[in-house]
Amino acid sequence: MATFVFLVASLAVALISTAEVRAQSGWQKQWEATLAAAEKEGRLEIAGPPGESFRKAIVDAFTKAYPKIKVELLGGSGGSKVARILRERQAGVFAWDLYISGPTSALAGFKPVGAFEPLKPALILPEVREDKNWIGGFDSGWADTEKKLFYAFGGTLAGDNIYVNRDFVSADPIKSARDLLDPKWRGKIVIQDPRVEGKGLTDILVMSLAYGEDFVRKLLGEQKLAVTRDRRQLVEWVVRGRYPIAIGLNEYVLVLFQGKGAGQNIGAVVDPKTIIYWASGSSGIGLFNRAPHPNAAKVYVNWLLSRNGQVEWVETLTNSRRTDVPPAEPKSAMKPGGVYHNVQAEDMIPQRRRIQQLAEEQLR
Repeated sequence: MATFVFLVASLAVALISTAEVRAQSGWQKQWEATLAAAEKEGRLEIAGPPGESFRKAIVDAFTKAYPKIKVELLGGSGGSKVARILRERQAGVFAWDLYISGPTSALAGFKPVGAFEPLKPALILPEVREDKNWIGGFDSGWADTEKKLFYAFGGTLAGDNIYVNRDFVSADPIKSARDLLDPKWRGKIVIQDPRVEGKGLTDILVMSLAYGEDFVRKLLGEQKLAVTRDRRQLVEWVVRGRYPIAIGLNEYVLVLFQGKGAGQNIGAVVDPKTIIYWASGSSGIGLFNRAPHPNAAKVYVNWLLSRNGQVEWVETLTNSRRTDVPPAEPKSAMKPGGVYHNVQAEDMIPQRRRIQQLAEEQLR
């Protein structure tokens, strides 16, 4: 009897091992075939965010890993890229393989016209789909409601939506967004224009979720905010103290100033009421259908969502959702096991449009 049990157990182990080997060889063969086809295509066209740091992460790091695939990057704001690509597609020109940017512009612009290919079938490497590798599990990164078209791989807590130059406001600490309604700050706050997509809109949206629309009306309508769409100008104004308080400040631009010795006492105010929300910023990806280089696009997606790809991505000062990649900004990093809400997901688009409308009304 003991011998029989041993034989059955041995057979079970052998069958499991054989299945594992077949599964492993299955994805490996698929990967090798896809990579060979991608290298034959030899090219990849990506529409992505602007800036040298993103170019290094999107283009340079990938071509170092896969030198036989040349990458062309169209960098620019979400709105400008979407408008251009939609015009091209309407004219029958399908020039782009991938879209890397924030989910809102991608889903609002491309999903209604059916421009995206389902992403999940392109994910070949097992490590990119394993729940243990992602904060909240893999599926929590889907930005579209059907969980198949656009994936948010990066995430930063939205609690640091206020930046203060302590050289100018050190005597009166600001502890939350509500403190911005104090009359003493009237005319001393600058915001990235919340009437268009960007960090200014995201930060005001988060404040509205935490404190309500009436708070937003008072902040935008009564506090005489300076408004700009120029990220560098916004930071420069804060550095010089012209407007020592900022909403929608770009962390990467601030780091550039601080690297030259300016703005050393500028820091974020972490609002305890807003740290349950997160934003993916420009850290989202989708596959265009009718792409000119579909295999190269698949190789790129798998590389970007792998640990190696995300290690390169955090060089843009954007936190990754991968649990095995150290955050670029620990103070704004999501914690494994935490429950957070993505304010750039598709189901938040109506609320974003509502806040844009409020901003239009109050910033006239």
